[in-house]
This record gives sequence, C-alpha cells and structure tokens, in this order.
Amino acid sequence: MRSKNHLAINSILAVIIALSVSCRGAGVMKVAKFSENGQTLPLTTTLVNWNAHKGANPQFVSDLARLLEQEHPDIVFLQEARAGLIQVEQMGGYFANGWSYPWPGGTMVGVLTLSRIPPVRIEPVATRYREFFVTAPKVSLITEYPLPNGQSLFTVNVHLLNFERWGDLKLRDQLEDLKTLMKIHTGPIVMAGDFNTWNEKRLRLVEEIVGELQLTEVMDFPAGRTTGDMESDFFNAIFGIRNELPLDRVYYRGFTIESARVLPYESSDHKPIAVQLTLK
Repeated sequence: MRSKNHLAINSILAVIIALSVSCRGAGVMKVAKFSENGQTLPLTTTLVNWNAHKGANPQFVSDLARLLEQEHPDIVFLQEARAGLIQVEQMGGYFANGWSYPWPGGTMVGVLTLSRIPPVRIEPVATRYREFFVTAPKVSLITEYPLPNGQSLFTVNVHLLNFERWGDLKLRDQLEDLKTLMKIHTGPIVMAGDFNTWNEKRLRLVEEIVGELQLTEVMDFPAGRTTGDMESDFFNAIFGIRNELPLDRVYYRGFTIESARVLPYESSDHKPIAVQLTLK
C-alpha cells in the first residue's frame, strides 16, 4: 500500500512539475500579414475586444471573420486566443503566448492583437505569478501605433490574473508592472481586455491603478458584458463572484467616446464589445 501511495504521490508531483515547466510564455509571433503599411490610425478608431474562450466553440472562427467584415475595426484584442484562430486577410496581428499545453499535439493560448496598420512597438508582459502556483502566467501585449496628429497610441491588450480569492498580491503586481510601462507614455492610451473584475475588491484595485494614469472607463455599454463561466452558484460562492460585475472593460485617455456596444455573437462565454474613439 505504501509503495502504491508513494507511486501516486510521485505521479502527481511529476504532473505538477510538467505543468510548471511547460506552461510558459514563448514571446511574440506574427500570425497575419498587414494589408496597410506606412499609415496612421484614423481620427476615429474602432476597437473590438473579445475573450475567445480558446476558440472551443467551432463557430468561433467563422464568427470572428464575420465580425471583422461587418464591423471593420481598426484594432482587435483577443484573450484566451490561439494563433490558429486567425483565418483573415484584412488585418495583421501578433500573438503573445501565455500557456503551452505540455502534452503532444497541444497548443498555445494567450492574447492576440490585430490591426489594420502594423504597430511601431510590440512588447509582451508576462506575470511573475501564476494561477494556482503551477499553471500558466497571464500575459498582456503592448502595441503602439502612429496617429494623424504626430502622437502615438499606446495600447494594452490585457488579461488579468484570476482565482486570487482573499488577497490581491498577484493582481497588484501585474497591474503595477503595466502601470510602470504606461506611465512613460505621455500621449493617448487604450487599455482593454478581460480584467477578471468579479468582486468589488478586484475592481477597486483596477480603478486605483487606472486613476493614477488618468484613464477613464468606457461606461456607455448596455447590459450584457457578464460571462457564461460565472453561472455556477457553487463556484461563485467559493470565489466570491458577483455576476453583475462585467469582466470585459475598456479604459482610455486622449479620446472622446462615440459609441460603445455589446455585439451579438454567442460563440464564446464572453460577448465581444466594440468602442469607437475619436482623437481629441
């Protein structure tokens, strides 16, 4: 019996070690060519943000292609994305890997930023901490684009750490790293993504950081930004999740907001959101 228990413990430890070693970010890769070069973003920029839920729904790829065709966005942020989700020609993009599945035939999951013009800066920012200690670090992707007024737009495609029930050490560390990079930029900023703001404490921490950067949240969305993965009463009770708090948010500086919409796509546990921003 002791040998069986010892074998079971060793097997569990081996799995933990494999996860710890293999679930690492692998930098940035280009996943699509840019159709427009040597230009600036327009005065009014359309941004779409969507958590892809790893593209688990087979309808997601076609929905994303239809969204790009109908909305004609200038920038698209995807979280929980896979590089293989992109089968479009009208936008180029970069993928920052946050998770590599350790088994053969596995895939990489991270954040993906698409745009009509190529960015002049690309920088992944991985967290020092991991969810549940041994799983994946979260990664954000910074991209910077020229604007018609001679300034540049600093964008952050963000996916904040989750599952930190009682403290905020890991989340604060991630936000402080991003704040340090954003503070250097003096021009317009857009920070958008899945902030995992499922309780008041997490939301207050995000608001504290964005307030220091003089960023404003887009508040004009209709209802519907909550997610399907928050429907379990048992899970909600364990982690203190409040269903009514949106996870997907957009913060900005240097723009006025023309519109904010929740788009009618159901192929992820998040709905995509679209914002039109006009440069001041």
